[in-house]
Amino acid sequence: MYHYVRDGARIHARTPAEFEAQLDYIQANFTVVKCEAVRTRQVPDNACLLTFDDGLREHLETVAPALEERGLRGVFCPPAKPVLERTVLDVQKTQFLLANVDDHAHLGRQIVELAGVEDERGFRADNTPPHRFDAPETVFVKRALQDGLPEGRRRPILDALFAEHVTGDERAFAEELYLTLEECRRLVQRGHEVIGHGYEHRRLGLLDEDAQRVEIERTKEFVELVGGEWSLCYPYGSRNGTTLRLLSESGCALGLTTDVGLAGPDAPLLELPRIDTNDLPFQVVEGARVDGPVAETP
Repeated sequence: MYHYVRDGARIHARTPAEFEAQLDYIQANFTVVKCEAVRTRQVPDNACLLTFDDGLREHLETVAPALEERGLRGVFCPPAKPVLERTVLDVQKTQFLLANVDDHAHLGRQIVELAGVEDERGFRADNTPPHRFDAPETVFVKRALQDGLPEGRRRPILDALFAEHVTGDERAFAEELYLTLEECRRLVQRGHEVIGHGYEHRRLGLLDEDAQRVEIERTKEFVELVGGEWSLCYPYGSRNGTTLRLLSESGCALGLTTDVGLAGPDAPLLELPRIDTNDLPFQVVEGARVDGPVAETP
């Protein structure tokens, strides 16, 4: 599971050099396959599916060429709204806000003040779960701004902080950050796969059935518009029983989660776990196999 692949980033990212090193490791130990092979379960024991979330511009400019030079193909998961409407997703607003402000504790205090939180201790406890990579103050900002606050207060606060600390020109920022519709189609034309990642990148598991149905239908329409295959990468990994039923009814072939782990031969196709890029080594280890999260990054 990859997201950003870029140099000089203050966000969690792989540099292009690190990405190339991980591709060396992957090619030395695994066989890269496509979604169809997973869907039909016609895969070797060492199969590897390379997935890239969020429809970022570097996926076309940096990732695709690196893969193609090796004869590999990836699975790209762009959310529809940024591609079609040139808006910035809440998740990216939060990430770049955190990247631009060094003092995450200060951001947390701003959120509490702007939200008018009365029970600050309880609010912080509810929105600071354990995290594998981030410090508690960072986790709190992410959770509070992504789903910890009521929607009517959350989005205005996020928008205000993004405008204050990042930029007031959201459209221009989106133009630099995300792929266009034509660029998504170009990935398909070059032999890569494009699947859904939500329309608004909402946590499906928190929505009622009607809202989930709308989000899923709009996502499927976008995938068809691009010329991709109808599979879904769950935004934030969020889903519930209703999600799985609606996806099954819609003919969705695969569902990619953020659950950390390897997909065994009998893994449910609509709930496939993934290994985060942070869990892959940066060097070739001949004959080595990843049997679970290994956290061998420097």
